Amino acid sequence: MDVLQDPKYAYLLGKQRFYYKIWKTLFYIYSKLIFTIYTPLKVHGREKIPDSSYIFASNHNSHMDVALLSAAAAKSFNHFGMLAAKDYWFDSWIKRTLVNTVMNLIPIDRKIDGVRKFSIEDTLMLCNSFMDYENRNLVMFPEGTRGTPGLILPFQKGPAIFALNLKKPILPAVIYGSHKVWPKGKIFFSWPSNINVYILDPIYPHSFMKIDNPNQQEMNSAIKNMTSALEEKIKEKAEMLYE
Repeated sequence: MDVLQDPKYAYLLGKQRFYYKIWKTLFYIYSKLIFTIYTPLKVHGREKIPDSSYIFASNHNSHMDVALLSAAAAKSFNHFGMLAAKDYWFDSWIKRTLVNTVMNLIPIDRKIDGVRKFSIEDTLMLCNSFMDYENRNLVMFPEGTRGTPGLILPFQKGPAIFALNLKKPILPAVIYGSHKVWPKGKIFFSWPSNINVYILDPIYPHSFMKIDNPNQQEMNSAIKNMTSALEEKIKEKAEMLYE
């Protein structure tokens, strides 16, 4: 079966059902209240957000970070998708349904013995269809996990791979302050604190891949260079904030 015809992923394609949209909207409103009253959020560089779809990529120190990026873009969670492990989030109907009431999870399979049962091509097809409807976007954290505040971990290649294959820009951002409000390892919020999101200049894939049908060596080189450019942008800004 074509992955785009699989009813399991229908919520990612086109207009979503009402009960998915309403819960994402309500959660967004709740988040906005938190970012207005409890942890005042200031956004810098909102004018740099592309008019087209993009891949939001930032440092990652808190469970709040996805909500912060959504609020920074002034768009509800209906407009953002995140990659999630297929074997953990999608093989259970209950888990898949509950989580997708507040987030748009897009399946990606983890390699077992170097093999994916759910192909990366299927993940890219779902991402492409998701983003093509009303210019929706992806959120990715290049560090791959929540890191230590002020210490940027080496970037993984995921954002560059998806940007080059989907022909979508990466929008870098640096979040400062979420680590104070909801630190890694804590179940609940800590003390209130101001949070800042700095949106940086977009990185466009055509700057790294100027031909339509690259061979694997050319693609690998573009992925490496784009990843390095993204890491340099985010690390430079983060070091200024944490010095």
